[in-house]
Amino acid sequence: MSGDSWRHALGEFRNTQSALMRAAPYRDTGLVPNPAATADQIVAAEARLGHRLPPSYREFLQLHNGWPRFFEGASMLSASELGTRSYETLARAAIEAAESPLAPEATHPAFRPRPTLIPFAVDAQATTLFAFNSQRRHRDGELEVVAWVSELGVSATNFSDFLGLLVRLCQHELEDLRAADRVPLGRIA
Repeated sequence: MSGDSWRHALGEFRNTQSALMRAAPYRDTGLVPNPAATADQIVAAEARLGHRLPPSYREFLQLHNGWPRFFEGASMLSASELGTRSYETLARAAIEAAESPLAPEATHPAFRPRPTLIPFAVDAQATTLFAFNSQRRHRDGELEVVAWVSELGVSATNFSDFLGLLVRLCQHELEDLRAADRVPLGRIA
């Protein structure tokens, strides 16, 4: 995925999350994102981070300045939350977890410089964390995304591909819920 494909993936994600909410209304998922960030808020976030955000994510913030309970209870951070020390500490702890999606050499103490992660979503328990890996910037300015969901680490080439991965995860969950509804319950003797 490239260009505006993140918008398409985000639309698919929202549609799939809506279908999941109809099938399992008890899920803690937010379907309503925040209003847009201002250009000044985005520039201030980049200054705090010391890195330019990927173009796709800058565009996302121009539409939605964060998104509460986006996925698995993890909220997308607002521009004012990006680059704050508490989220960087969570990202560092996630790197040191057993299931890191980063290459093994990136987590070895002898590796210098250490990857700089830019967290952009986290849940209250810090079991779900999404971050950009600033050491993997592509020619188009996009950054690799690393994610931890319940200590399982995954990575995606960029924000668009990451959203596509979330769409597929949600679609599988929806298929599982629908299949469970079709399985007849056995008779109780």
